[in-house]
Amino acid sequence: MRKGGFYPRMALTNLLRSRRFYGPYLLTVAGTAAAFYIVNALARAPDLPSSTRYAYLQMFMYMGIVVLGLFSVIFLLYTNSFLMKRRKKELGLYNVLGMGKRHIAAMLGFETLYTFLAGVGGGFLVGLLLQKLAALLLCRMMRMPSCFGFYVSWSSLGVTAAFFGAVLLVNLLLNLRRIHVQDPAQLLREGSAGEREPKTRWFTAALGVVTLGAGYAIALTTRTAAAALSLYFIAVALVIVGTYCMFSAVSIAVLKALRADRRYYYRTDHFIGVSGMLHRMKRNAEGLANICILSTMVLVMVSGTLALYLGSEETLDLQFPVELRAEAGYFPERGAFDEDAMSAALTGALERRGLSAEAMPSYRFLELFAAEEDGALEIRRFLSTASVSLCAMSAEDYAALTGAAAPELAAGQARMYRGGRPVQTDLTFRFPGGQTLSLSGQAGDEAYPAPRQFCQSALEVWYLVMNGDDLAALYDGQRAALEDSAKPMTWQGFWSVEGLTADGVEQTEEEVASADLGSWAFLNLETRESFGEEYYALNGGFFFLGVFLGLIFLMAAVLILYYKQISEGYEDRERYLVMQKVGMEPEMVRRSVNSQLRVVFFAPLLAAAVHVAFDFGLMTRLLMLFSLHDAMLTLWCTLGTLAVFAGVYALVYRATAGVYYKLVRW
Repeated sequence: MRKGGFYPRMALTNLLRSRRFYGPYLLTVAGTAAAFYIVNALARAPDLPSSTRYAYLQMFMYMGIVVLGLFSVIFLLYTNSFLMKRRKKELGLYNVLGMGKRHIAAMLGFETLYTFLAGVGGGFLVGLLLQKLAALLLCRMMRMPSCFGFYVSWSSLGVTAAFFGAVLLVNLLLNLRRIHVQDPAQLLREGSAGEREPKTRWFTAALGVVTLGAGYAIALTTRTAAAALSLYFIAVALVIVGTYCMFSAVSIAVLKALRADRRYYYRTDHFIGVSGMLHRMKRNAEGLANICILSTMVLVMVSGTLALYLGSEETLDLQFPVELRAEAGYFPERGAFDEDAMSAALTGALERRGLSAEAMPSYRFLELFAAEEDGALEIRRFLSTASVSLCAMSAEDYAALTGAAAPELAAGQARMYRGGRPVQTDLTFRFPGGQTLSLSGQAGDEAYPAPRQFCQSALEVWYLVMNGDDLAALYDGQRAALEDSAKPMTWQGFWSVEGLTADGVEQTEEEVASADLGSWAFLNLETRESFGEEYYALNGGFFFLGVFLGLIFLMAAVLILYYKQISEGYEDRERYLVMQKVGMEPEMVRRSVNSQLRVVFFAPLLAAAVHVAFDFGLMTRLLMLFSLHDAMLTLWCTLGTLAVFAGVYALVYRATAGVYYKLVRW
């Protein structure tokens, strides 16, 4: 009986004695388990209405489950590996003192059991406490009424317990394998073995330069949202590989190159700093790369989703200057489209429902996809093969849209606007089949402001104002070349109306569709409220997921930083005592160590900032898929997120550096 209780007590004693290492690990298990339970519980919420907004909610939560699951597996395996490296000497001593590997395995088994009970059990408590708060934040961000009461999702608790139990069991099996294959005497010698100088791995260094350069090149040369979507994860994979190679091999090569420069190296500060950094980079390369990648993920996710969320209202204003929008498509060659009759019919249908409806100016336009090739704009059938979206209209429709005077444009003349600014450039359109249409660009003029950017597109939008005959020629050219894939002319009308319900919109659309109003291909009515509900549900869900995952990744980065400082403290204690014994002044030792710590600590943040800078172009193009074309807003969100993150990072540095100095005790 006493023997049976020995291993549980010893396992508990080990955990308590090593609380400096295992305390943060247990908190991490609890934090990831709580997050995993929360997203599972939100995804499995009972009695959700069957609307698009709530479908978005469940979609985002299931995305969170997948991402958190993969992250938890990778991160817990990594932290377990770190902890076991710190315990090699301890386990070797147990073996030498008479504990067989079977007995050590029993002790580790109880340690894993305690970790599961404390970590996952604590995660359940934290998850249940924060579940309601997370639900309220999610509903607020998605602009939905409070959609969750408090409930305990027993199925989510079961899934979370099974998942983290399996991960901890895998960690235990890996630990048992390490014990089985390692020699106890070798384990005892590892702590006192001298540290060899790191080798220069030229192949790895070259691989890092190539992969990092390739990832950056993709980010700089990608011009369309469709291409960004297809290439983004390739670029991410290349940058991740390049980051690991940069910290593990490129840094060593640079430091050895500095050492080879005698005029630089043989100075007291440089001699100590370069020598120390060589060994620090060897020990910390993997951890620093992990911190850099996690920091980049936090910055990109939070800044991108924040920009998308903050830009939602501006996008709504562009799409809906008033409450109701009607959109009709028509092919002129199939018959005349009577926009006046359509507008009058819609106004009458609204008034028959007891609504006061004021018609606003309407306009027509033609939207085409094109790609810049050899100085011309080649008209394309599909968005995926294009680089720009052309939104062309006549001078009269431009006047109706902007309220400005209609510009006098002769045949072959056009005004072009890009990013809300006039651009003077000549244009040549090339249609499939070889036909062309050339237009002469006119200079910008304050009397003719840029049109409201109303076209929704995943591409950069160019707005063209031209002579009515040229617009007809542009339509006819793409119609003849693209045939069934040709784009129709589009008419948009707007009404200022209050009290219009979803049923009222549907009834109005059905009434107008049954009237004889000329030839048209489709008619859609949509209110600002209904469009805004879905748009905020989409963008708010992304924002919640970005912040939620960002906090989890930040927690992981902080834990790695903490472990790195503790590891450095234990390893450096004896080294600095030796340095002082051989005659180095304590102040010089402190100055050198402080300098090395700052370089090692802030190198991942600097590298992450560089990654984000190169990623900015890709991110802005991906955000175009969600109708966000405001690159300046995205820039400010990125800079703000970087500033806040750098502040948090500096606070973590101060806290973990204090732990390091206590261990070194100089």
